[in-house]
Amino acid sequence: MERLSSLKFTLASLSALMIWLGLGVFMGQPKLLAASFFDMNRMLILDWLLGPAWLQPLAPLWFLGLCLGVGVMLLNLGACTFTRLLPRLRAGNALKGWLLTLVHLVMLVVLLGHGAEMAMGHKQEELRMLPGQTVALPGGLTLSLEAVRFVSDLSVINLPYRRARWVWTSTAFKLQDNWARVVMRREGQEVSRGELRILEPMEIDGLRLTLAGFYSPESEKPARVGVRLALVHNPLTTLFFVAYGAWVLLYAALALVTWRGGPSNNSARPAQAMAS
Repeated sequence: MERLSSLKFTLASLSALMIWLGLGVFMGQPKLLAASFFDMNRMLILDWLLGPAWLQPLAPLWFLGLCLGVGVMLLNLGACTFTRLLPRLRAGNALKGWLLTLVHLVMLVVLLGHGAEMAMGHKQEELRMLPGQTVALPGGLTLSLEAVRFVSDLSVINLPYRRARWVWTSTAFKLQDNWARVVMRREGQEVSRGELRILEPMEIDGLRLTLAGFYSPESEKPARVGVRLALVHNPLTTLFFVAYGAWVLLYAALALVTWRGGPSNNSARPAQAMAS
């Protein structure tokens, strides 16, 4: 347990994790495994691992290695909390000790929340729909696209991803004038309806619905405009954001207490010895 909580082990784990992340950036280049990483980002990790991930085995193997590295860091964080921080709560500055311990414990909750979000709830990105289409969702819900209003230049629709993001977020793209009207039903009964716009998501029955962009099928003449949607639902989202906010506040309080408290007793002793 002492080795797991040592500073040497922490630095070694962080260094290995950074190198592994750098390898992932290299593997994610368009000519290598970009397509597989894209699939990983657009669905729940568990669904990805049980589905298309193994079409390019290096991608899931890299991800499992990343999980192992994060797991090691969790062990280090937990060991440091219970072997070094908790025993020191009664010594020195009690407020600072409690804040430091709570920062570590809440960070554990945040990391575990990240892990839970990979396998819980529902995540579906790049859902393409044309007006009049309906798709089935978990929990007996159905989503229908009633209408699409697109008044901008049609030439911006099928641009490459990075170019499209630039154009759609520029002032030339009329965010308020381009919208999609959607209807959510459960067992045939209407639950909610509304107009989706880019950067203005909707919360419907616990499901976050986001308009990612528009598209036009190249095979259809005359051209029709459809939408690209992202649907995300996770029962732990609220808990995760509360924990993350608490971590930020605790860390700020710890920084304030440390700054106002000046040097610790341990750091003052060598100075006193030198002065004498």
